[in-house]
Amino acid sequence: MKSTSKLLTILSLSLGLIGASAFGINAQAKTTTVNYVSTTGKVLRAPITYTTKSTKSSYYYNPKASYPTSGAGYIKKIPGYLPHKVPQTYSASNMPTSLNVTYIKESTLAKKVDKQYLKQINAYRKTKGLKAFKHNASLKAKTVVRSKELWQKLSHVRPNGQSYNSNNSGYAECMAVLPAYFLPTGITTYNSGQGAILTYNSNGYVSYKRTAKTASHELLTCDALHRDTELNNWATYSEVAFSFHDDGSAKMAQLFEMANNPNTKM
Repeated sequence: MKSTSKLLTILSLSLGLIGASAFGINAQAKTTTVNYVSTTGKVLRAPITYTTKSTKSSYYYNPKASYPTSGAGYIKKIPGYLPHKVPQTYSASNMPTSLNVTYIKESTLAKKVDKQYLKQINAYRKTKGLKAFKHNASLKAKTVVRSKELWQKLSHVRPNGQSYNSNNSGYAECMAVLPAYFLPTGITTYNSGQGAILTYNSNGYVSYKRTAKTASHELLTCDALHRDTELNNWATYSEVAFSFHDDGSAKMAQLFEMANNPNTKM
């Protein structure tokens, strides 16, 4: 009788522990400190400490997403910067005590994506027997201005009411948009017809090449007019400029110019 009573007591205690564990009652809290730094080592904001109490909790980066989701917990928007390297998925049970989220300056990211974009366009032009576009510092400066103006007015008409090609100055222009918006449930995107997306590799690093390709692919395939502009045989120079915002969205402007253009004012 005593044996039976003892067995029932042990069984009852065991079931109680299992039930408590299942509902997270006895789950041990873990603390993780997340540091936010730039690629140059600059501290961008104060660290945030998270405490997890349930194994069902998770703070993660989804490598299948186009952009790190705002629902990930430790990904934060930082003005002037975008995530450069984000940690992989962690559950509450395997969260480290400390981790870094690395950010890259928007202007630095833009320059790297710019370079990849023109490299891709010139490679495609070569397959069509066309010469590669040459670089031009003055044209580059104009293109950077245009990429920033597109945030004010997404049009070939500039915010001041003039055409980008006023007085038949000899320019041609292409534009692409990288639409991305934060929602309470995370990030969402839409296809504007000239869309491109900030893209991350499966290892968590932003991909300059893949981000540029989303724009070059669109402009080479969305319609004949854009493709023909990219494959023109009259322009000697072409420059591109991406302009990013901290939510992952961006605008892109590309200008083309013939050699010895007598009208270089913009």
